[in-house]
Amino acid sequence: MHPAVQKYNNLPVQAEQSPWNSANEKARKTASLRAVIIRYLVSKEDGGIATAFANLVAQVRQGTAPAAVANAISTIGKLPGRATVYNWYNAYKEQGINGLLPGYKGKTAIAHKWLPRCLELYHSPNSPSFAQVADQLVKEGYDAQHHQVRRFINSLPHELGPKSPYRMGAKLYREKHKDHLLRSTANIKPGFLYNGDGHTLDVYLAHPKTGKPFRAELTAFQDVGSRCIVGWELGFAENTIDTLTAISRAMQVHNHVPAMFYLDNGSGYKNKLMNDDTTGFYAQFEIDVIFAIPGNARAKWIERFFLYMEDRVGKRFDSYCGRHHDERHKHLVLKEVKQGKRTLPTMEEWIAEFTAFLDDYHNSPHPEIEGKTRQQVWDEIERVPPLESDFVILPREKVNIRRGRFVLHKRTYSADYLHQFNDQELVAAYDLHDDSYVKLYRLSGEFLMIANLKTKAMALPDSRIEQAEQKRRAGRLKRLEAHRQEVLAQEASDRVIDVDAVEQLAAPAQTQALDHKQGNTFDVFDFAVTTETTAKAPNLEDLFSQPEQHNKQESSYEL
Repeated sequence: MHPAVQKYNNLPVQAEQSPWNSANEKARKTASLRAVIIRYLVSKEDGGIATAFANLVAQVRQGTAPAAVANAISTIGKLPGRATVYNWYNAYKEQGINGLLPGYKGKTAIAHKWLPRCLELYHSPNSPSFAQVADQLVKEGYDAQHHQVRRFINSLPHELGPKSPYRMGAKLYREKHKDHLLRSTANIKPGFLYNGDGHTLDVYLAHPKTGKPFRAELTAFQDVGSRCIVGWELGFAENTIDTLTAISRAMQVHNHVPAMFYLDNGSGYKNKLMNDDTTGFYAQFEIDVIFAIPGNARAKWIERFFLYMEDRVGKRFDSYCGRHHDERHKHLVLKEVKQGKRTLPTMEEWIAEFTAFLDDYHNSPHPEIEGKTRQQVWDEIERVPPLESDFVILPREKVNIRRGRFVLHKRTYSADYLHQFNDQELVAAYDLHDDSYVKLYRLSGEFLMIANLKTKAMALPDSRIEQAEQKRRAGRLKRLEAHRQEVLAQEASDRVIDVDAVEQLAAPAQTQALDHKQGNTFDVFDFAVTTETTAKAPNLEDLFSQPEQHNKQESSYEL
C-alpha cells in the first residue's frame, strides 16, 4: 500500500460541522436578510406562495411593506425575482436558514470507490496531472472525471495535496514547508566556532593548464560569531590539501586557534589526515569537531554566505551558470569559447573580484548584532595563539621503526639514534612540498628528532602534491577508458546475437543409428580407398600372410 493511502486511511474523522457556524459573517448576514423575506411570505401563504409574493411586490411598489421586510429588501438592493424567491422558499423549507447561505448546496461528499487508487496514482514519482490520473482511473474501470479528481486532491491536507512530499521529494518538502528550528548565535563569541565547507563555483573559468572551461572549488572557513571569512582556498576539487591549506592559513594569519569546528561530511574534512584520533589535524590542536547532518544545508551558516557571494560575484561574469541564469546564453558562451571567439575569465580574475567582495562583506552590518559590522565584531576576538613558534602545520601519520629507519609514502627515512626506538610506533610530520626531512613525535605529542631522507626512488616525483595529481590523473584516464570501451561495446554491430543461428548450432546432431538387430551389416572394404600414388592395390592374402611387409606398406595407403 502506498504511504499516501496509509496516511489517508489514518486521517481523523472530522465531526460534521454546522454550515451556519462554518460560514463567514457576510454570508450569515445575507442569509438573515433572505430569511426575513421568506418568513414574511410563509406567514402570508394562505392563498399560496405565488399570491403572497404578488402581494409583497404590490406592497413594495406602494411603499406599504412592513419595515423589517423593506429594510431587508433595501439592504439586499432590490426585491429578487419570482424564481429566486421560489428557490429560497424551497431551500428554507428543506434545510432552514442554512439553505439561505450564499453558495451553500447542502450536498454531502460522496465516498467514491476510486479514492485510494486515485491517491496512489497521483503521488507516483512521475507526478501525473489530474487529467492523467482521471484517464487512468477510467481505463481501470472506475467512473471518475477530471474535476472530481481535482476537487478530491485539493480537499486533502497539505501533506497529501499537490505539494506533497511524494511529488516534490521529502527533502525539498521538509526544507520549504515544514517547521524548522530557529537558532541564534548571540551567545557564540568571535573566534570560538568556525564553520567550514566547500562550494563549486557557479562560474565557468579557464583551466590554468588546458584553458578549457571548468568550475573551481572554493574551500572556505567562516567564523560563526562574526560571520567573517577567516580562511579560504581555491582549487580544482574538494580535497584534503585545500582544506588543510585554508584552515592553516586562517590560523597563521590571525594567530588564533578556534575551540570548535562545524564541518561538512565531505572527503576533504572527514578523513584520516584531518580527524585521526592521534595524528589528525584536529587532534594536533585539540579542536572539537561537529560534523553536520548530511543533506541538512540550512544548519550551516556558510551556505548563506555562498548564496550571497554568488549573487554579487558570480553574476558579474558572462560565464555564470548558477540560479536564475539564462541557459541559452550559457550554451552560447561555451560554444564561442570552443570556437575561439570568446575567452573565459581566469582564476586570478575571479580571485580579484572575490577579494574585493570580501572587503565589502566584512564591513557590512552584522545580521544579528545591531550597530556593528562583521569586522567590528571580529576585532573583539580573544586570541588563543598556537604553541608552535614558527607555526608550521604538517600533516602527520603513524610509522613503525625498523632497523633504525622507517618508510613513509615509499620513501625511507633515518636519523641518528633512531634505532633506540626500534619496534615502536611513532608519529611522523611531513611537508607536502619538501620530502627531504620528517619530524618525529611520540604518540603523546612529545617531539623527538628530525629524520632525513635516506634513499629516494627516482621513479617517484619530488613533490607529494605532484604524486597525488598523477594518481588522480591516472584514475580519470582509467574511468574515461572504461567509458570508451562501454560506448564501443554498445555500438558494435557484431555483438548482436542471432538467436536462431545459435539455437541451430546448439541443436543435437541428427545421426542415423546403426540397427544391428535388423541384420544390417556393412563391410569395411566397401569404403573407397584412395592412395597418393598410382600403385596397384596389393593382394589381401599376401598382406595377411606377411605382417611385416604390411606394416612397411601401410603408410602409403590412405582411407
